[in-house]
Amino acid sequence: MNKAQIAEINMFQTTALILTAPANKPITAGLPAFVRAMTGLEGSLNLLSALAQMQDTPLTGIALDKSRLQRSLINRTLIVAGAAGAYAFEFPNLTLGAKFDVKEGELNNTKDAMLDKVAQGIYDEAAAIIAADPVKTAEYNLKPTLLTDLQSAITAYSSTLGTPRAAIVGRVAVTEAITAEIDRAKDNLTNVLDRLILQFQAEHPAFVSAYEAARKVIRTGTRTEPKPDSTPK
Repeated sequence: MNKAQIAEINMFQTTALILTAPANKPITAGLPAFVRAMTGLEGSLNLLSALAQMQDTPLTGIALDKSRLQRSLINRTLIVAGAAGAYAFEFPNLTLGAKFDVKEGELNNTKDAMLDKVAQGIYDEAAAIIAADPVKTAEYNLKPTLLTDLQSAITAYSSTLGTPRAAIVGRVAVTEAITAEIDRAKDNLTNVLDRLILQFQAEHPAFVSAYEAARKVIRTGTRTEPKPDSTPK
């Protein structure tokens, strides 16, 4: 992980601290899309923490949460399986569709050591149909970027298991997963949080100012972290 990536992650972390400060949560609670994006940012940070440990560059201040890694993996698996299953249904190819017939409850009950294997199977099958029919699959938002998100979650989750799958994940794969997850977090911030934060400007200007300050990336090796705004307005 290079200095620029660490600077980006430091910005993510500082921004998340502002957003999740106890006094700020009531401000955002009434905007579900904003709350979902906040949860996504926290999930990305947890994935990045796991991936960094695989590179022997642990990130300070980010607690590794296996249950959150599991939740991220299940969510991303369901997204890919849903898109691929819908494509197969319209095709129609019932045999292909059956490969993507996974349910959240089933994944929740899958043994830890098998969950990443199930997710990898979904990934591999989806990758094959994207390669065979990229134009049509794109209509379902079944795109390579969606698979990259899933692969990052698989790689990060595998790191907590000590399974053979985790052992064979190469340094290049981890580096690629880190880059992909940083890009995902940036997209989440730029396209969702940065746009929706403006809705709080009139009634909570201090909160918005703290958020905007946190969003500034400092690449000099030293950084001044804004304190979370803890006073509801």
